[in-house]
Amino acid sequence: MNVEQALLLGKKELKQCGIESYSLDTVLLLMKATSFTKVQLYTKNTVELTTEQQKQYFCDLEQRKQGKPIAYITGVCEFMALPFVVSEDVLIPRADTEILVETVLQYHNKKNFKKVIDVCTGTGCIAVSLAKYSNMELCGVDISTTALHIAQKNAVNNDVCVKWFQSNLFETVPDSWLNNADAIVSNPPYIATKQIQTLMNSVKEFEPYLALDGGEDGLYFYKKIVQQSKQFLKEGAYLFFEIGCEQAYNVCDILKQYGFESVKIYQDLAGLDRVISAVNKA
Repeated sequence: MNVEQALLLGKKELKQCGIESYSLDTVLLLMKATSFTKVQLYTKNTVELTTEQQKQYFCDLEQRKQGKPIAYITGVCEFMALPFVVSEDVLIPRADTEILVETVLQYHNKKNFKKVIDVCTGTGCIAVSLAKYSNMELCGVDISTTALHIAQKNAVNNDVCVKWFQSNLFETVPDSWLNNADAIVSNPPYIATKQIQTLMNSVKEFEPYLALDGGEDGLYFYKKIVQQSKQFLKEGAYLFFEIGCEQAYNVCDILKQYGFESVKIYQDLAGLDRVISAVNKA
């Protein structure tokens, strides 16, 4: 089987499985199997695949047909035009989260944030992106040591410096950050426990439960982070959240209960509520 034949076969099989991104996914899988660039797949389309390459390709193709996300198969994804390593131990970065990063960067351009904490960092995509596109001092926090290893690798791969702390929210964040953060940003688990089973198979069957489960009402981590953030934020500092599209009212209410002001909601590209910002007041 040559490259052209492999491409045609892969696209046909993925399309038959109802995978909308069948064409792109096939290209990515064949790039992985052959170590070719995208351009080389088309300029060397008559090259025969080795036995080992075919074995790898068909194995990956079968995983994709079974619904495994393409990022978990290739081990990489793009976020904020940067490459990120991913595994099944971390949530795959989404385009929606880019809205959160872009919002923080917009505020930074006006407020000149110095020190920023990223809570529930996962792949580190938020912290690494903020560090790459600004001069902020970043620290990333996650309860998962495996996630932090991946985040550290992503920081190195993208040539940025971020301080990482294995911590249940703020528990082990050093005292040097107390009353010293200009902003805290978080994309916490926010799916209500009972709703997880209603998610797409590619999410509920492959992505880490720990990164999805936001408790009975999906608001558990918002309440905890809002409450605990008060001791780390300077007065007048900012708290930024990504939220589920139906959670804006409840999260705003939590913020106001703890004395946050100037609460604002931002929409994603689909016009759905996606990001909230608020100002810490003593």
